[in-house]
Amino acid sequence: MKNLCKKPVILAVFAMMVFVFFSCENESPEEISPESLAQEQFESVKQDLLTEFPESKLISLEELKKMMASKAPSENLFASMKSTGTSSDPQIATMKNDEMSRYYFYGNTLEGPLEGTNLNGELDVAVVVYQDRFKFLKGSYIAGTGEVSDVIGTIEIDGTISLLIELPDNVLVHGVGYENPDNGGLIGRFTMLSTNGEESIGRWLANVKEVETPGETIVDIAINDGRFTTLINALNTTELSDTLRGNGPFTVFAPTDAAFSALDTLPEGDALRDLLLYHVVAGKKDTRAIINNGTLETLLADSTIKIDFNGNGTLVIVNETTQIILSNVEASNGYIHIIDAVLTP
Repeated sequence: MKNLCKKPVILAVFAMMVFVFFSCENESPEEISPESLAQEQFESVKQDLLTEFPESKLISLEELKKMMASKAPSENLFASMKSTGTSSDPQIATMKNDEMSRYYFYGNTLEGPLEGTNLNGELDVAVVVYQDRFKFLKGSYIAGTGEVSDVIGTIEIDGTISLLIELPDNVLVHGVGYENPDNGGLIGRFTMLSTNGEESIGRWLANVKEVETPGETIVDIAINDGRFTTLINALNTTELSDTLRGNGPFTVFAPTDAAFSALDTLPEGDALRDLLLYHVVAGKKDTRAIINNGTLETLLADSTIKIDFNGNGTLVIVNETTQIILSNVEASNGYIHIIDAVLTP
């Protein structure tokens, strides 16, 4: 009778021990909290967005903040680049123009404290200065409520776009993305930075509403700039200036006066005309388009030029020797890329 009583007791004790063991496992102090799960989700989405839209290699968030604080993006960023040896001589590497773009802007916050916050409005930006690897942007973001916020940013030679929008209450929106070559729109990711240090992340899209291209032709811009006297005289002599004032479009690789002065002698007659035609490509091609093509046919019959990045992947080189020192200067009938040497067929 005693043995019969012992068996249920032993089974009951064993069952209790198993229950306690698994209960302790489930009540581990290392149990993942809802906050940890949310942070993991945030980091996962952030990494996906960073992979799709990498950080700019040339413009940091801190530099954008300095530009915003100063309200003078071109001068201040140029000064910082000059001090680190990452920009050319300012007399060569800058040019002003009147390019203006307006976009319908949409942003959706995916993760973070401001998850679900939407940005819907109009983005108006103008190219205030061209430099060797950048277009500097300055403008406004007009929210659907009518509130106006300052915007500064850059477009790099590979099409990478960096924007900083200063919303009310000092909330900053840092956007990184690229230009869609198919429709001219913009697409990217953003980080919304609150004053308390909290971050929220999301996607943004900007569809073209209106683009105001400069009214001046390639020739007019070159004349007004003042650094292309030799080029303009040569175009007039060969009667090509009227051609480059036409509808085109054209892409011109324009040597400066300093580039022409390095020649022993300037050709004359048909030889000069051929030399100039070798600097002109049919079509409106920015640096991204010419790099993607690699080799371009010039207006000189049976002649091409080769385009590529240099060794450190930042500056564009023509025919392996000549540097584009200022790119994507837009005219009403095409693009100008300023080069530091005269190309020879």
